[in-house]
Amino acid sequence: MKWDRIEPWQYIVTSVASEYHKHYDMCDLEDIRQNLYEWFLTHPNKLDEWEALGKKDAKNLIYRSLRNQALDYCQYWKARTLGYEVDDLFYYTPEMVETLLPSVLLGSVATLPVLNLGKTGKSSTLAESGNLSTMIAELEKVCVGLSAEDKNVINLRFALGYEYPEIVKELDLNTEDAARQRVRRAVKRIINKLGGYKPFKDEDESSSEENLETPEEDTIVEL
Repeated sequence: MKWDRIEPWQYIVTSVASEYHKHYDMCDLEDIRQNLYEWFLTHPNKLDEWEALGKKDAKNLIYRSLRNQALDYCQYWKARTLGYEVDDLFYYTPEMVETLLPSVLLGSVATLPVLNLGKTGKSSTLAESGNLSTMIAELEKVCVGLSAEDKNVINLRFALGYEYPEIVKELDLNTEDAARQRVRRAVKRIINKLGGYKPFKDEDESSSEENLETPEEDTIVEL
């Protein structure tokens, strides 16, 4: 692939490489950048298809894929450096967070329904394990640092048990969908503070064979 195909997206490569180098300082900045260039070399079909969608959609999709590429690369080298396996990493899911939040907010483990909390990962290290008390402690710490808006909406939904029509009235919103999105964004920010979502494997398929979803937010944000 010629450089002129990559050059328009150089600013995303620079942004993502800097972002992940800041969080994974055991990885050289230039090595992360070179790994991101490899994405363009191995995904020419995706690049063609996404650029055809328009600049905004292409930016969102490329940014999402490069962040996953960087996360996968940096986690691999962090594991090599610290002597553990990448498969040992634990990732929180929205279902997991939503199930644990009532216990965190009400201070009672008895509120937990039956759920396989370890279904998405395992870990031999305490901080990244599926241990219930550790997970609740991590969530408690994250919830303390949430914005007042996020604290309010998760308290209404997960502590007080408000249904979406009630949240609409309480927050003076226009629709139930707006209330759902407010809750969803708060949960998403919690997961990001807990380490983020599990990266996906990006294959160079045709657009007819995959679901091209854009991220909820089209701005570049820090972890």
